[in-house]
Amino acid sequence: MTEPRVSTHHGWELLHLTSDDLEVDVVPGKGGDVTAVRWRPLDVDVMWRTRWGLRPRGEHITAGSSEALLMQAYPGGWQTVFPNAGAPSHEHGVEWGMHGEAWLASYDWSAVDGASAGSAAVELRTDLVRSPFSIVKRVEVAGPSVTVTETVTNDGAEPVEVMWSQHPAFGAPLVGPATRIETAARTIWLDPATPAAWPNDGFDRVPAPGSGVSRLAFLADFAEGRAGIVNDELGLRADLTWDTSLMPHAWYWLEAGGRAGFPWYSAAYVLALEPATSWPDAGVAGVRSTTGTQLAIAPGESRTATVTLTLAATAP
Repeated sequence: MTEPRVSTHHGWELLHLTSDDLEVDVVPGKGGDVTAVRWRPLDVDVMWRTRWGLRPRGEHITAGSSEALLMQAYPGGWQTVFPNAGAPSHEHGVEWGMHGEAWLASYDWSAVDGASAGSAAVELRTDLVRSPFSIVKRVEVAGPSVTVTETVTNDGAEPVEVMWSQHPAFGAPLVGPATRIETAARTIWLDPATPAAWPNDGFDRVPAPGSGVSRLAFLADFAEGRAGIVNDELGLRADLTWDTSLMPHAWYWLEAGGRAGFPWYSAAYVLALEPATSWPDAGVAGVRSTTGTQLAIAPGESRTATVTLTLAATAP
């Protein structure tokens, strides 16, 4: 096992986990975010970064909606979405903001003993405030793969309904006009009333930057938990795998200059494929009244989800 290297950036502690194939950065103090996944053979980071990146720790935060506050703290990369996803939701006497509290929480961390040779792993822990959950998050890098394993435990004495997903956002050079999307999904929903077979209307291809396209869709009916982003011109593919028994859906989010105004101002170029328990992007309350795909967690119950990202060269 390789001990993580520790550095600082804008006052944040950064953990650097490496294998022969990958260099992965984790920010424990900001959601346990994975902010970089670099494929060493090509020296390419596949994660997307927002224009403003990781803001200095402790900077003044102006008032605003939960979306504005979340975006100000969003550096890009790979986040945990829990216990809410999409729109804010009023639950148990308090507002759960856009994409939930785990996205913004600070985690304690420790290196993991016993990881296999040539790998590196850390374990992160936090207790949420607006919901009665504790979270244990393990990030492990081994060979060409980085795996995020999370266990959430309801430490309260009441059952609680949640939404839970992983939010890895990918950017250039992996994402470009030569990129295609492969998935084991059989159905794509553009909204709760519009199902279609995958692919639909070119959703398996990525438009060029600045093409004025903005997409949000929801994938379902997976034959297996698998989705891939493939760029043969770059010679690289990124494959996500996960257990569909807990996360039977995936959100598909793409910006190619299509959303004007805050937060992207028609300039973002990003693709995210997000394994998820629930859909659509309506928050727990909205999902409860539409698809009924929210997840109920009983008092004292723990649930565990694992998502793995594997990078590989494409065939010449």
